[in-house]
Amino acid sequence: MKKTKYLLVLIALLAGVLIAPPVLLAQTPTGSLQGRVLDPSGAVIPQAQVIVTSASGKTVTAVSDGTGSYQVRGLAPGDYTVNATTAGFAPFSSTVTLAAGQTRTLNIALQIEIEKQQVQVEAEANTVDTSPDSNANAVVLKGKDLDALSDDPDELENQLQALAGPAAGPNGGEVYIDGFTGGQMPPKSSIREIRVNQNPFSAEFDRLGYGRIEILTKPGTDKLHGQIEARGNDSAFNSRNPILQTTEPPYYSYNLQGSVGGPINKNASYFVSFFGRNTQNINVVDAVDPANPSGAPINEAYPNPSSRIDFSPRLDLQLGQANTLTLRYEFYRAVTTNAGVGQLALPTQATNTQSMENTLQVSDSLVLSKKIVDDIRFQYRRFRYQNIAQNDTPTVSVQGAFVAGGNNGGVVRDNQDIFELQNYFAAAEGNHSLNFGARLRAYRDADYTTGGTNGEYNFATLDKYLQNQPRNYQVTEIHQDTARAILFDAALFYQDDWKVNQRFTFSYGLRWETQNRIHDKSDWAPRLSLAYALGHSDGKQPPKTVLRAGYGWFYQRFTVPNSFGSNAGTPYVIQAIHQNGINQTVTTITNPTYPVNPVAVANANTAQTLYSVDPHFHAATDLQAAVGVDRQLAKRITANVTYLYGRGVHQYFTNNIGAPDFATADLGIYPDEQPPPPEENNLQYQSGGVYRQSQIIVSGRATYPHFSFFTFYSYNAVKADTNGVTYTPSVAQNPGLDYGRSSFDVHDRFVILGNFAVPYGFALTPFFAFNSGAPFNVTTGSDLTSNNQFNARPTFSAPSNCVASPGSPTSQYVSTRYGCLNTDPFGTNEKIIPYGIGTGPSNASLNLRVSKVIGIGPKVESGRAARAGGGGGGGGGGRGEGGGIGPGGLSGSRGGPGRLDQNTSRRYNLTLTACATNLLNHQNLSSPNGVLTAPSFGKSLSLAGGGFFGPSTAGNRSVFLQAVFNF
Repeated sequence: MKKTKYLLVLIALLAGVLIAPPVLLAQTPTGSLQGRVLDPSGAVIPQAQVIVTSASGKTVTAVSDGTGSYQVRGLAPGDYTVNATTAGFAPFSSTVTLAAGQTRTLNIALQIEIEKQQVQVEAEANTVDTSPDSNANAVVLKGKDLDALSDDPDELENQLQALAGPAAGPNGGEVYIDGFTGGQMPPKSSIREIRVNQNPFSAEFDRLGYGRIEILTKPGTDKLHGQIEARGNDSAFNSRNPILQTTEPPYYSYNLQGSVGGPINKNASYFVSFFGRNTQNINVVDAVDPANPSGAPINEAYPNPSSRIDFSPRLDLQLGQANTLTLRYEFYRAVTTNAGVGQLALPTQATNTQSMENTLQVSDSLVLSKKIVDDIRFQYRRFRYQNIAQNDTPTVSVQGAFVAGGNNGGVVRDNQDIFELQNYFAAAEGNHSLNFGARLRAYRDADYTTGGTNGEYNFATLDKYLQNQPRNYQVTEIHQDTARAILFDAALFYQDDWKVNQRFTFSYGLRWETQNRIHDKSDWAPRLSLAYALGHSDGKQPPKTVLRAGYGWFYQRFTVPNSFGSNAGTPYVIQAIHQNGINQTVTTITNPTYPVNPVAVANANTAQTLYSVDPHFHAATDLQAAVGVDRQLAKRITANVTYLYGRGVHQYFTNNIGAPDFATADLGIYPDEQPPPPEENNLQYQSGGVYRQSQIIVSGRATYPHFSFFTFYSYNAVKADTNGVTYTPSVAQNPGLDYGRSSFDVHDRFVILGNFAVPYGFALTPFFAFNSGAPFNVTTGSDLTSNNQFNARPTFSAPSNCVASPGSPTSQYVSTRYGCLNTDPFGTNEKIIPYGIGTGPSNASLNLRVSKVIGIGPKVESGRAARAGGGGGGGGGGRGEGGGIGPGGLSGSRGGPGRLDQNTSRRYNLTLTACATNLLNHQNLSSPNGVLTAPSFGKSLSLAGGGFFGPSTAGNRSVFLQAVFNF
């Protein structure tokens, strides 16, 4: 019986084998379709919907991920229609044919839609994923999210700096405008998106992503849309400046801006913006009176009027399905009268400045094939700057007390022509998203100056001033008043974002950079990053937790001063050309008579002062590592924690290599007596500085239909022996002696930004920020090491010395919170105090915007109403969707405060806004005077300057009224 059963089973198996081949041959292998969704600039578009429809009408839908990649599997051979849509872009449609088992790549290049305005109230769901562009703090601020920030370009720039968080190293963050470095901050009405700290380890960028801001301007619209805005402030609205103890004169500020955009034809659109501001501000002088040093100090307000104009048209042309051309021009002019006055600088230090810039940008995006997009960009900036001193008498400077006489800067006229050419490619190959390309930049500078020809007296203390005993006198004789230079730098990069699987993305890249006029001609910058989704993920639902890590090398070019601002600074090498000992002769007399007899200059024992570049100069290098965790706490709430470690080598400073050596320098002890004056002061640009920096960033974001907020806290600890190119070590032979708390070692930062829709159609946007105190250096005001500088630090002395010499004006011992300090420590064997021993005051500020939209005119259909907050705005897209802000952490959710559109279904809208800066009237003071021998030692002489905490006006709290008419 069993044999019969086995026989039947065997017969069945054999029958199956005979029948199976025809069946298997009838199962045709399926194919797949994959690719990336890109905008006209070649940037990826996440969250785009891709619908693949067969000839029979069956559809399969996919959504592009954070790298813009999509994939549809299981497609039978045949013809398919592929449609792609996302907000702000014109719909895409194409047909493809798949053979059996074929995998085809179709890159989808979406064109910016000439925007159709819509009325909506929405809140984005916050998610995390493993794409490198979706590091959770890779945030994009656009649309109504921009309402959280100031409408004034200078204030907007300061706020963005605060939102970007602390950058790595002493060189600060960087701004890109439409893909180009530098340029003026455009008015907010012309901005489409602001991207903060995105893809920090991408090889596409020279600088680290933490502290990087990318700004994209608006294209036109399908209908004529625009806005007119008026904004103003008067001193009557503001609280008093706490530094000013005398009568406060009236001051004011007002600006007018407008924009308009519309179609030219079905393939072209335009957008034009204008901004004008007129300010009658005041600066506060708080200094010792040179005419009566022992009497009441000078405390007065001095007028500081200024104006600014921006004009910027943009033209977008669609030259075909595969070619988009963008032309943008910007004119900028800023004029300031009585600049340079305030704190210790008396009114005779006033200068008049004017900056004027013309910028032309051309961008051409070409879809070369279904896998490659080529983006070619060119920028030309014509920058003209002049600074003219109002007084040409000799400068008289008493360390920490006052600066009187004429301004030593004289007359400066700087003409720059800056060229930048980029050719960037975006490609897709399987699970690899590729970016590669090249960038060329050239700076042509011609700089005219009469600086230093008026002469300058430097006194170490008020006692020396009263005794007519200056430490030195310095005067410049000019033989050639104009210095010219051409600087050039170039870069190549390759970046591969490899999506290994649904849970793991590995990114690697390499960047090569070079420049002229320094010894170091070849710099290689490797970049690595990864993102891994923890927990179970089937690829259909976004992960809840993503682990990220990255490491990279970054270089700082030695070209022009790098700052978060956009003004083109004079190249450093210009100073070395001016003061090379031939074009200009700078004579320094130590311990001269006062005043100096001009004949004595030729006969005295003098030293020449010149500038040079170290023959072994190397580009500053930042080595950065990061690890972080993104976590989706709920559907609309995300959080992240990131740790950053940075180490800087070859950091820049300026060292006097002509200063004399002394035996105890390496011990941190002054010699037995004052070293002799140098025979030559050779101020050499060097690259021997270092820093070490650790940061912890914790952030969170919640987005709901009627309220949202973003918040972050960062802890930052930095030690360095330099604070940038112009920093001069206190001991020339041992720059490492200044290793200590750096000026950017601000330990604690906290920011919270919210959007709230409240009853009766009002919207509230609070913005609160807190910074702990920044370090400041304590100095004697004397040149104790004969390096022709006045930054020598005192030494720690026995407490009994301060008891025996109870702070008399002539005493060399000063009792401070840091201990008993000795200002004349020769022969004592006392240790020099650490650099950055002092800590300045903390700063806190609450800004608040309250707005209300009023509909005017006839009702219109939904989608045709004027849009509050600006006319125009081409779609979003690019390397991230959503809005938002955040610091430069490795993670944190994309997007920012949710959109709270208050648009009314009327043809016109009037938006009324009241804005208050420092609403709680907290006194945000500047870093204290660190000169130990000054009467105002340890006292802040002004309000905090610049950045988020710098006042918008001369007042401590400022209130602005604003009206915007949209059509």
